[in-house]
Amino acid sequence: MQPNPVTDVDDTVVDLLVTAGRLTRAAGTLSVDDLPRATVRALAVLEEHGSLRVSEFARIDRTSQPTATALIARLVGEGYASRHRDPDDSRAVVVQLTPAGHARLAATRASMREALSGPLPGFDAERLTGLAADLRELLAAIRESAGNHTQSRKH
Repeated sequence: MQPNPVTDVDDTVVDLLVTAGRLTRAAGTLSVDDLPRATVRALAVLEEHGSLRVSEFARIDRTSQPTATALIARLVGEGYASRHRDPDDSRAVVVQLTPAGHARLAATRASMREALSGPLPGFDAERLTGLAADLRELLAAIRESAGNHTQSRKH
């Protein structure tokens, strides 16, 4: 029986996503930075998406609204994020990274880089550069597909 090429591609994409998550967790365990993973993830979400309402942050981070609210409160309390009235709706609040939040995320990433600074068997600079480019292209394709999927559900 011939394998279904669509299923094989879909399974490969899922395998890449699972592996990327494992890669991130492995790098985090090697790093000496002790910032909790949820905090790192929250900082990265705010860096990537800019100002967000807490409900939108919760949707993107795949957490409940109360969990997102508590996480955002911790970020604000530590000076990593700030809250402001939403300019489009004065009843709502948006959250964004502060310069301290950007710096803390950069420090966490630098700690990962330092932990991984050394030869990785079988991975020279050219191979790693190619993998990084491929993953950025995959991310762009996933985002485009998600945007098309969202649009098709609205119609």
